[in-house]
Amino acid sequence: MQQNNLDFLNENLKYLGFGERSLLNQHLEAQILRDPPSFELYTEAFYESETKLEAKLCFTRSARDDFYFFNKYEALLRYAGEPDKDRRQTFYINKGQGITFKEAFNLLQGRAVFKLLTSRAGIQYSAWIQLNFGEKDKRDNYVYSYFRGHRFDLEKALGKYVIREMAFEDLRTNLFRSLQRGNLHPVIFEGPEYNGKHLIEANPLLNSINIYPAATRVVGAA
Repeated sequence: MQQNNLDFLNENLKYLGFGERSLLNQHLEAQILRDPPSFELYTEAFYESETKLEAKLCFTRSARDDFYFFNKYEALLRYAGEPDKDRRQTFYINKGQGITFKEAFNLLQGRAVFKLLTSRAGIQYSAWIQLNFGEKDKRDNYVYSYFRGHRFDLEKALGKYVIREMAFEDLRTNLFRSLQRGNLHPVIFEGPEYNGKHLIEANPLLNSINIYPAATRVVGAA
């Protein structure tokens, strides 16, 4: 049972972007062998030089079958030398599915992420989600803004510009996947308005993309 549970949780960590065969996985195994009712693990990542993303991962043992589940993680985005910009959010996990660690970073930076979601009635749907930094819920989490997939056409938004990557199927596919994960993605413009290398991100609120000079460090853009 312990090995099956460990394999299940390691798959959860891998899918959610916390890595595999790492020190975190070793700590996970050690905790399961100890058999506490619940436990927490800690990790961090540096997705850019100016910030650090910390996470506290929460695991709870089921009273029914002694199986451990990864229920949530609390993410804290720290800005070097600028603590007033730090942002915190708890991301909940359902059956190993949820916001990945990199997506958490992008959301806390203010960008939108495209996800397959499940309604309370059990119906799946696709939507762009974005944190509203002006409002929090009773758990002290930022509330989400939702933009259904049919309301924002990413391909149409990109098609308003002459972007070199759009002409090559593999680069185009990678671009779409990257923007849907909330990444700030480098592209090469070949049009009169924008020319050369720039950074872009999806903006479902305005049905468009945001464009920045390649050297720009974007903090909390929405």
